[in-house]
Amino acid sequence: MTTQTLDTIASEQLDLQLHVVEDRLRQDYADLDPTSAHSLVERERTRFAAARIHAFVPILVERAVRETLADPAGRHRR
Repeated sequence: MTTQTLDTIASEQLDLQLHVVEDRLRQDYADLDPTSAHSLVERERTRFAAARIHAFVPILVERAVRETLADPAGRHRR
């Protein structure tokens, strides 16, 4: 019998959760096309590729993308 932890479940659903993030971003930013939304999410996702815990990745990705969209010149970029 295998035991699934919250993070195991989160890891398995990461693609779905990030797709929901893309949808939410496109709703909030009407001029953001699907390709750009996907590119921004994937770019931020790569920052967390080696993370051992994935439960918070969608939240962190969404925050980072929103920061990028709020400041397209990247003046406050990490």
